[in-house]
Amino acid sequence: MLFRFRGGEDCPDWVLAEIATISRLSSVKLKLICVQIMKNIGTDSLKYEMLTKLTDQGKLTLSDVKAMVACIRFILESSLRSSVDPASLDSELQQLGFPKEHATALTKAYTDYCEDGSEALRKLTLRLPPPTINWSVDYIVTDSKEGDVGEPLLNLTINGTHCTLSSAKLDTLIHELKTAAECIKNVKL
Repeated sequence: MLFRFRGGEDCPDWVLAEIATISRLSSVKLKLICVQIMKNIGTDSLKYEMLTKLTDQGKLTLSDVKAMVACIRFILESSLRSSVDPASLDSELQQLGFPKEHATALTKAYTDYCEDGSEALRKLTLRLPPPTINWSVDYIVTDSKEGDVGEPLLNLTINGTHCTLSSAKLDTLIHELKTAAECIKNVKL
């Protein structure tokens, strides 16, 4: 079966296996765990000690807690990447075997922190180091042999690649970069 929260793919078997572990918790504790996971999406600073305290009543081992967190994080991150609406997520979680209260708790945490989580994931994508740019302008006013030379040239070095641009080529480059920036800005993620 294909799921929207997975981007139209099937759900992995290990996620299905963890649903039984997650179901041993109360829906209130599940929501608290989901909120902590959503707050820490994009970081590795999740505090398992606190999560273990939340799950003590369920008699879960640290290994169970880590597996459960991995499962919940997988579901939430997949949902954020696929931009799933909360109603679809709730329905699909119930189809996977989550109890209704648990699916609602997870969906509520997703809804409350959807924008922050999406922004955190967006910051993780396409991270490139900033380019190193060096430039200088050469402008020869007159030459003893040729007389008036007059056109400035831009010497541009970007990440070690050197080029020399006349003012006409520079105008064309600026126009094309502005057009590319507008195209990128209009892309919906």
